[in-house]
Order: sequence, then C-alpha cells, then structure tokens
Amino acid sequence: MKPILLSFCVFLAGCAGSLDTLSDMRENAPEWYEARKLELAGEGYPRLSDVPVDASYSGQDMELVTSRDETEAILAAFNADPRSEPVNVSPEEIRAWAQTLIASINARMTPADFLTDADIASLRARFERPRARR
Repeated sequence: MKPILLSFCVFLAGCAGSLDTLSDMRENAPEWYEARKLELAGEGYPRLSDVPVDASYSGQDMELVTSRDETEAILAAFNADPRSEPVNVSPEEIRAWAQTLIASINARMTPADFLTDADIASLRARFERPRARR
C-alpha cells in the first residue's frame, strides 16, 4: 500500500508542477495571443445588426435620372467609341475561320504514344498474382 501511496504523491507533485508551468506560460504569452484566442472563439466581431444603414441612398437613386439631352449625349458618346461598332462578320465567316484554326491545330498534333492493349495485357499478366484470401 505504501508504494501506491508514494507513487500517488509523486503524481500529484508532478501535476502541481505542470499547472504552475501552464499558468507561467499564460502570463508570459505574447500580446497577439489574446486577440488570436478571441478570434478562434468567434468573439470580437461586429454584429450585422450594428452595421449602419445609409439612409441617403434613396436620394442618390433619384439623382440618376438624367434629362433627354444628357441621355442623347451619353448615347452619342457610346456610339462614337470604336469598340461599340456592330459586328460586320457573318456566321459563315466565323465558322470558316474556326475550321481553319482547328485544321492548323490538328496539323501540329503529334500521334499519341500510349500503351497498346497488348502492352496492358502483358503488364497485368506480370503483376496479377493469386493472393491468399480468408
């Protein structure tokens, strides 16, 4: 009984020492440790209900309406841009261009150098061995 009691006392002393070590580690932790601990716990973030609402948006929405002259000026500037010109290529020309491009790509393709069915069968025969089953 004495050896069990002695080993229990040694165990308690070891636990007490490790608890002191843990408390020392917490006291000497770097300054980012507390912020990281809060972040991992999911605390410290603002609530969505606390986000302010911009009440002036409805007023800004009304400012988007422009006069007829301003609208026509914007449309004229848009149409004057070379990037807004309509497409002048027919679908047949687009298909012909695509076929030419596909043919040039296929001409550069090299034949595949894969294993043949005979090669695969010989590999399977070499590595397929009967196994012991329960």
